[in-house]
Amino acid sequence: MKTLLALSIAVRNLWLLALVVMLVLVLDPGWGLYEATAEAAGGSERLLRGALALTLVGVLGEHLLGAVTRRRQGALAKALLRLQPGLQHVGAIRILIRALETANHEVVDTVHQELVRLSGKDLGRDPGPWLQWIQRLEEISSGRIQEQETPSASPKVDGEKDG
Repeated sequence: MKTLLALSIAVRNLWLLALVVMLVLVLDPGWGLYEATAEAAGGSERLLRGALALTLVGVLGEHLLGAVTRRRQGALAKALLRLQPGLQHVGAIRILIRALETANHEVVDTVHQELVRLSGKDLGRDPGPWLQWIQRLEEISSGRIQEQETPSASPKVDGEKDG
């Protein structure tokens, strides 16, 4: 895969260099390059068609490379989420935990329901147990502490209910 990536970078750099050369030839800063190149290419029309073909092939190549890269990144992201299912929504969970601190009862109820949906746990409406839970989850994922093997042996965080 590294070889394919290096090859694609080299081809892209070569294409960009050819575009710069073609731009200088077509814009001709007064050096007489356009006329000489058009004559060598077999005419002005042929030179411009070549420049257009070079541009289109490069743009299509960039699009294809981007699609392959996005597909690969998507597959890597899905694999990471399968390895760490609890961290799928850590950013969203942290924002929701901060929202639990609001005084509006309706907002707290809605946020609590969303936290339960995202985490699969019901730790109540107090942000304290949620913060402890998310910090423990992050410590486990970073390898700072080991996850206990049996769920019954793990101590409950304050306010955590079975579920």
